[in-house]
Amino acid sequence: MDIAEFPRTDDIDFRLLKPVCYELSVAKFDDTVTIDGALDVSASLACGRCLEEFDIELSVTMSIKLVPGTELPDSPEMELRGEDLDIYYYEGDEINIDPFIYEEVILNMPVRPLCSEACKGICPQCGKNKNTEQCDCPEAPLSLLGENLKSFLN
Repeated sequence: MDIAEFPRTDDIDFRLLKPVCYELSVAKFDDTVTIDGALDVSASLACGRCLEEFDIELSVTMSIKLVPGTELPDSPEMELRGEDLDIYYYEGDEINIDPFIYEEVILNMPVRPLCSEACKGICPQCGKNKNTEQCDCPEAPLSLLGENLKSFLN
């Protein structure tokens, strides 16, 4: 999937570094189509602690089942089982796989990305990146809730 074709939304904070590579196998049995395979993604994300950009490589396994839209349940309310979560519906004779690839990429992006587990973040008082600069700000006092929790745990 080409980077230019990848849809963008305002609530997603990443940038693709190269096109998404995929190797998928498609099988059809009666009207049911299954798509299985691997996706490789290279993206740039902002760290959730220090806000610096870093690159990430993701290998995603994709496995979905498509059934005709005529098999959509008539009831507006129904109980979903685990296997129902990977079922999608299609209309017509052609299936565009780009939305499914896009969804798999989005679902596998880290919710709170970190450049490293040891990232110290930014100082809440002066705003310096504690990974690259030393700051002389006093340690922030614990809140009353933090003190109560600390005494409860001890």
